[in-house]
Amino acid sequence: MASPIGIIAVIVVIAAAYFLMSSAGAQGMPNTSGTTYYNSDGSITGATITSDQSSWPSSDNIWKMCCAIASAEGYAQGAGVIPYDYNNPGDITDDASQYGSGTSGITTFTTAELGWQALYDKLSNIVNGGSSVYPVDADWQTVGNTWSNGDDNWATNVASYLAVDPTTTPAQYAQGS
Repeated sequence: MASPIGIIAVIVVIAAAYFLMSSAGAQGMPNTSGTTYYNSDGSITGATITSDQSSWPSSDNIWKMCCAIASAEGYAQGAGVIPYDYNNPGDITDDASQYGSGTSGITTFTTAELGWQALYDKLSNIVNGGSSVYPVDADWQTVGNTWSNGDDNWATNVASYLAVDPTTTPAQYAQGS
């Protein structure tokens, strides 16, 4: 008969493995090579994301928009800037209940991967008409005005990164048009 301590140890190991796999949106075996993998649903598995833009996910147009926003928000500057220090490349203020916590109005994510995933999910909602804040037909200027609290440079920087006109929409970019 197994001892109660042995049973508890097995339960703890299983729970820890489940938490690690589910908290990063992982599906399948975890990645230990440092390579970033992207699942067909857009989630990140075993990502190692840093301030180095070559480590940023960019496998589809929504991820490319995430990179543009992270760049506009200063994530590439690394330690010392809120988006990087809070693991929040989009400087997201409204997703604390689902992904992380935050007391300053800006969500703090426990890992960079969760912050990137939240940004991807937010953009997916925008381009699919599921956002209650951004209409699917909102252009980059309109999105930028709300996202950045009126900073006109935000939309210009995002559009420039994506090589599009700021009067085009995120939905158009996601669809490749």
